[in-house]
Amino acid sequence: MKTLVIDTGQDIVGIFSVEENSYTPYRGDDITTAIQRIQAADQIITYNGKLHDLWELGKFSGTSGQLLLSRIHVDMRSVCWSDDIFGSNLCSTYSMHFPECPDFPDTYEGSNERDCYLTFKLWQAWKSGELKVLNGEYQVSQKIVE
Repeated sequence: MKTLVIDTGQDIVGIFSVEENSYTPYRGDDITTAIQRIQAADQIITYNGKLHDLWELGKFSGTSGQLLLSRIHVDMRSVCWSDDIFGSNLCSTYSMHFPECPDFPDTYEGSNERDCYLTFKLWQAWKSGELKVLNGEYQVSQKIVE
């Protein structure tokens, strides 16, 4: 199974390959290659991808809507907070689960890589049944059912 964690910015698509444990940033004409990788993956992991990343990927690919995925998409914002509660941003949600984050370069690309990492760690916690699902007033554990 090919699982990719993605994060988009104004002119960047970052992809973290779970199986290869590697991050690759794509800019400019290389974004086409990123979109091809994303569409070929078995599973895409995002944080707020339903409302942001898939729309940005659609723009990058020249469509007027979201990039259509034919496989599994897991939006960790929806997993952590539900679709009814927008919840908090990625960094705040991550800090509710982990004591600290490794250092990343203080650059636009470093920020993109950090966001891929934070999303990956939340997904990893969810997969192992250790994620606190946050829904406003209380926290409950949620384990994935496959």
